[in-house]
Amino acid sequence: MKDLLKKARESKSLKTRELAELTQIDQALISKFENGFRIPTEKQIKILSDVLGIDLNELLVAWYKQKLLHHVDFNTNSIQAITEILSEKGIQIAHDDDKENKMAAILLEIDNLKNKLTNL
Repeated sequence: MKDLLKKARESKSLKTRELAELTQIDQALISKFENGFRIPTEKQIKILSDVLGIDLNELLVAWYKQKLLHHVDFNTNSIQAITEILSEKGIQIAHDDDKENKMAAILLEIDNLKNKLTNL
């Protein structure tokens, strides 16, 4: 998410101060969003999407991923719980024979994101 925000701001040749004025979001917060130290609110995401011209769905997916990484300890039990929640909601993430491969890919992506956050 942080890369989406920063690249979009830079592509519009905006400084964080200018973006802060346009969005009425504190400049220090924008900097923290772009550096991964803070997570915007959903309202702030919608404002940033509009001002920066970022697809709202793409930014919301990145936002939810960031929130999940900050709030969920991804281990076998939590992944099983998430899988069961999805199933209860009628959402199938993969056919049974693909489930392990999909879960492994998701876990690898989560590990990669955790490593990136750790190296900040």
